[in-house]
Amino acid sequence: MESLNGIVQSGGYDLQLLGGTRVTLFDARDGEPVVIGQATTDDRGSYSIQSPKASSASVFYATADLGNGVVLLVLLGPNLPAFAAMNELTTVAGAYCAAQFIRDGKIGGDAVGLRVAAGMNGNLVNITNGTASAVLASSPNGSETNALQSLESLACVLASCVRDRDKPLNVFFQAATPPHGDAPTNTITALANIAWHPANHVGVLYYQSKLYPIYQPALTALPDAWTLVVKVNDSGDDRHMFGGPGNLAFDANGNAWILNNVVQGQPYSTEWSIVLDATGRPASDAHGMRMSPFTGGGLLGPGFGIDLDSKGRVWIGDFGWGQSFPTGSVSLFDSNAQPLSPSPNGFDSYVHRVQGTVVDDADNVWLASYGNGRVVVYPGGDARRAVVHYGDPNTFKPFGIAIAADGSAWVTNGYSQSSSIVNLRLQDGKLERVRETTIGKTNKGIAIDSNHIIWVGSGGDDHVYAFDRDGALIGGYQGGGIDGPWGVTLDGDDNLWVANFGPLEVGSVFTGRLTQLAGSRAVHHRMGDALSPQTGYTVPSAGSQVLLHDGTPLYGPDGPPCYTPMMRTTGLNIDAAGNVWTCNNWKPSFDNNLFGDPFTGTPANPGGDGMMIFVGLAKPL
Repeated sequence: MESLNGIVQSGGYDLQLLGGTRVTLFDARDGEPVVIGQATTDDRGSYSIQSPKASSASVFYATADLGNGVVLLVLLGPNLPAFAAMNELTTVAGAYCAAQFIRDGKIGGDAVGLRVAAGMNGNLVNITNGTASAVLASSPNGSETNALQSLESLACVLASCVRDRDKPLNVFFQAATPPHGDAPTNTITALANIAWHPANHVGVLYYQSKLYPIYQPALTALPDAWTLVVKVNDSGDDRHMFGGPGNLAFDANGNAWILNNVVQGQPYSTEWSIVLDATGRPASDAHGMRMSPFTGGGLLGPGFGIDLDSKGRVWIGDFGWGQSFPTGSVSLFDSNAQPLSPSPNGFDSYVHRVQGTVVDDADNVWLASYGNGRVVVYPGGDARRAVVHYGDPNTFKPFGIAIAADGSAWVTNGYSQSSSIVNLRLQDGKLERVRETTIGKTNKGIAIDSNHIIWVGSGGDDHVYAFDRDGALIGGYQGGGIDGPWGVTLDGDDNLWVANFGPLEVGSVFTGRLTQLAGSRAVHHRMGDALSPQTGYTVPSAGSQVLLHDGTPLYGPDGPPCYTPMMRTTGLNIDAAGNVWTCNNWKPSFDNNLFGDPFTGTPANPGGDGMMIFVGLAKPL
């Protein structure tokens, strides 16, 4: 028999040990969790529970019932630890990380997603001692973002319910009641509701956090939403740091394959990209060796194009940056980040500066060849049988690609003067142009939902447009913080998530934000309604300047300090636990163009730093 030992307590400061509390150990399943064992804490708050097994096919978690609906939580992970503390901090972290799997105070669902959630939990708290994790307490988080302070403030809110289970608890349950939903009856459900609807009753929760300020540092100003966001920026090698991450895709193991545009602080194409595991750390290959950053196969300045085929191979479109304007290619890697391209220069026939790269259900690889106005398809992934659609390279700038249910592809035309979406069908070894709808300005990302609605980010006129399956316009939307929309993606409820790049005018400074719009299956909202606040979901600073992973300031040792941890965003994606990953593609200031200022000699400094992970915010696919 294995045993879980631990302690139940309240508070970081003014610590109280909670004796006489019923503790239950659960094994989460796809449905009702299974009770493994129970115990009651002694007068020092200690407990010990026997378990017939040390590992779970999903994850373990434990709860402590204090009565009146006040329940504490610790998310334990797939392997039973020897010791686990349980307090307000572990409860907030566990409820946020597992938010998409919580119903009526119980945790259950997809095992892969739950394991991803448990891994993310380690980025928020140390379950052994019940304190904030080292990840959240240090750079690139710490006081460079407000995540640590937000976590501590939410723990203070919960502490008010633990210390006074009358009026504060009632206020908390009212504030945590979702729009058009029922009031929660326990604190775990309440916190999950806040994670799902972080812009709801923000002020009430903020002022309640001041009643028992026993966790510090806490927020000193009202947030725009109660999101918890973890920033990660360790590429695995400080000689090859994050420099303008452009887009990402997840593999079957939950690894995030991230395109890296430029050498950090320089306008030149990188020859490497980055793979992080589900927790945001540099990933290891099947042999346990670190595989991030990776290179080879013609990889050069990848931009927006990345996807995986049915064999787990990673296809990357190389855009190329810098004064020489590299022609770009297509690179192919196996699941261990080893190049598979037959040439060290990658696949380069017919393509020129590739952006969108999408693999359909038949493993056909669709490529938006931005530089020469072509859409190229590798049937079954075979570049030797490439099929090409030729457009006018002066007016057709293919950028994003999405595959429709009928197997055809919708492609955004990112030409700045007259943008459009184009429908192409691969048939009998040819690419047939089916239809085109002209609308938007500098169209970028595109996604198609389960109701066949086509969503397009139009960066030049600050709109997201929706079209029916035939390309007829349904509407245009600008709410929820939309400003220079770039990448778009859909969650498991078909709600739309939008990455915002901001204005491109020289001299503009932009604070990054994430937008959420109601999708075509929304029940209590019209399609296109803003679900995020007017500011978007942002990540404010807590007072310290943004540092790169090697400890240097974002704009270099001689540049101005920057206090904007979330930057201009291009790509985004949602992992198996509902965490929304966004790419800090470009630094906030748009003072210089790609090559710097030739009159002053100021170098360009475009590449943003790291990934922002919004914890438990979206419904997994």
